[in-house]
Amino acid sequence: MNARFLAERRRPAGRTAFDPVRALLRGLDVLAAVNRGSSRSIAELAAETKLPRATAIRLLETLEGAGYVARIGGSGQYGVSPRVAALTAGFDYNAWLIAIAQPRLRRLMRQIRWPSDLMVRSAENMIVLTSNRDRSGLNINTRYDGMTSSIFKSASGSAYLAWCDAGERERILAQLADPAERTAMKEEIAVTRVRGYGVRDASQPPGVGAIAIPVMVGGRAMACLNVIFLPKMSTPEAIAAECLSALRLAAQALASEMRRGLDGEAR
Repeated sequence: MNARFLAERRRPAGRTAFDPVRALLRGLDVLAAVNRGSSRSIAELAAETKLPRATAIRLLETLEGAGYVARIGGSGQYGVSPRVAALTAGFDYNAWLIAIAQPRLRRLMRQIRWPSDLMVRSAENMIVLTSNRDRSGLNINTRYDGMTSSIFKSASGSAYLAWCDAGERERILAQLADPAERTAMKEEIAVTRVRGYGVRDASQPPGVGAIAIPVMVGGRAMACLNVIFLPKMSTPEAIAAECLSALRLAAQALASEMRRGLDGEAR
């Protein structure tokens, strides 16, 4: 074995083969900082990225020359250019979310035994993005890919509506044409917030129960995690007593990883 092979064998897991290029990392930090605001001054960007002013100017001019940022008139402020949109062309948000959620769903299954789904909102529905149902040993509709539930009649829907942005909530509730239904849904949302989790009406087909909580990122509900159970074997209250603590920890861990990815802090 040569010395290089031995050195690579000793490299800690998760480390890359080469040291990172610091100038590139700094440039990406500046681009991300510009992208977080409508327009940013050099002083603001230097302070946020903790870079010397001269370094921030050099990186901004480089990004400007590459077409990723532009000076806003004669204000001395910078904003992103349309070319930044091209950087997202190959990004599949759902695939990324599935990839980071699946290990946490597997861990959650080992802790609580009942199956769980990760659900996201699509219009007036909640869609199962990924699940650990196929690992549970229980026959609870293991063909879950793309399965949808009404946001108004599901545990995840109640949880999402209870903790989503107020403006978004009102736009969703406006889809209920019947004023009585809107009033009933608002009452359910209030109960859900006090209770701390959404509950599915087990009398609805296919006759399974569920509790759900939101995955909160930056104060916004980005998804929901649920626990599914058979009503003949348990109740929402018993499932909450048994599983809610682990479910909340899983949601918090997933939210932290989502935040790191969305803010560009994964490194």
